[in-house]
Amino acid sequence: MEEIKSNSYIAYTDGSCDNLSPYGEGGAAYIIMKDGWVVKESKKGFVGTTNNRMEMLAIISAVNSLPIGSSITIFTDSQYSILAFTTIKKAKKNLDLINLYHHCASKLKSVEFVWVKGHNGNKYNEIVDSMANSAYKEMIEKYKLPKTHIRRWRMMKW
Repeated sequence: MEEIKSNSYIAYTDGSCDNLSPYGEGGAAYIIMKDGWVVKESKKGFVGTTNNRMEMLAIISAVNSLPIGSSITIFTDSQYSILAFTTIKKAKKNLDLINLYHHCASKLKSVEFVWVKGHNGNKYNEIVDSMANSAYKEMIEKYKLPKTHIRRWRMMKW
């Protein structure tokens, strides 16, 4: 008898950006798990971006990295991204990323979102947060950008 293989994945995603910087440096990261094992992880930095775009790009990148016909449950701390990708209401911002998400997601069997509170001890959410911040810092180093007060801003956000 042939073994039935599940095509279901879990992803944790996060984005990071210094919204106070004139350069808009940021990072996006994801971890994909299957059957309790990390099967893929990735991070990437950008300049000229926003926090919401980095959150969205992390989700899009995770969705796009899966085999056609897969199912995925995405854990994210971005309520903005969940609403932007799942609501019928016409968005006014980030339409390019919303359209890209729907194009990538149309190749999958199903996409489910689960909101997790950020900076609340969730192991994998904390890992992707660290990865996204690392990608953000790599942009500062790569382009020799001045550091701003992102740590103070993030602490106030908590």
